[in-house]
Amino acid sequence: MEFKISPSAFGNMFAIPAAIVDENLKMAGAVQLKSVLYMFRHFYSGKNPSLEEISKAIGYDVDLVEDAMMFWLERGIVSKVEDDLGEQLKPAEKIAEVKSEAKKEEIKEKTVSEIPVSKPSHEQVAKRCSECDQFRMLFAEAQQKLGKTIGYDGQSTLIMIHDSYGLPIEVILMLLEYAVSKGKTGYKSLASIAKQWCEKDIDTLEAAEAYIMEQSEVDGLWREFQQLTGVKNANPTTKQRNYFSLWSKAYGFNAEMIYLAYEISIERTEKMSLGYMDKVLKSWSENSIKTPVDVEKEQEKWREGQKAKSSSKASKEGKSETKTSSSYDLDAFAKKGIGIKYKKS
Repeated sequence: MEFKISPSAFGNMFAIPAAIVDENLKMAGAVQLKSVLYMFRHFYSGKNPSLEEISKAIGYDVDLVEDAMMFWLERGIVSKVEDDLGEQLKPAEKIAEVKSEAKKEEIKEKTVSEIPVSKPSHEQVAKRCSECDQFRMLFAEAQQKLGKTIGYDGQSTLIMIHDSYGLPIEVILMLLEYAVSKGKTGYKSLASIAKQWCEKDIDTLEAAEAYIMEQSEVDGLWREFQQLTGVKNANPTTKQRNYFSLWSKAYGFNAEMIYLAYEISIERTEKMSLGYMDKVLKSWSENSIKTPVDVEKEQEKWREGQKAKSSSKASKEGKSETKTSSSYDLDAFAKKGIGIKYKKS
């Protein structure tokens, strides 16, 4: 059986932002949808209904209505009257203003706030579970994946992750598996990972799978680098992870080449400088230097240049020529490395 909109329904009408359906329909519950529909029905008449009025009209408790308003507030669909500097604008002008601000936001790097400190009440958690089978399934799966009972704190955290960051249930389940693999099963850690995923627009199974695979590759690259250098931290910091991802994906370098850049950084700056390593690796990428042998040739040119500068300076000052030390010993590197093969030219 198929249905269509009856022409007779197009009598008294009011506009609804497409974002409510396109971006939030799957996440919004019955209270959220009924509340926002009531808000928009009265918006064009110049009225801002109170929580009590909405509660009476849709048949839900005021606390649930307030929770629903927070849901739409975080998504930019509604705003608090006292904070709305444009509340005196006409509806058409206000909508144009919102669209203009949305375009401005598109050119900014996406950032999101931490989930609210205030949690939904026990009654609100129970209400959401009674309204949505998916939440009941999420809580059951979360208990299995985390290996512990999900009480009120866990349930409210998962609900707020869903509502605040807009992650679908299936993506949250994958996030839980990822968090367990990293040993980060605390609720604060789960919320922190969810925030990162939201900022990176990881809101589909495909995006989550690609991200997890990328992180796994970076972890493997870091372990190889750690064995070559002896750096102490078993896991890379966020900054180190970002650099290693760049060097691997954008520049196409493996642990061998990153190690060589590390050696050069140690010699020239006397420390492991990620910024200096990035300059070296970026230069190699731009100049098609792809192997340790290519690096040795490039380093030989650099040493000759340094030697010429030293010789010229010594001549001007009437001093004997000083010897420039080698940046590193490639033979020693090969002995230290894991499965590194190269041929001298």
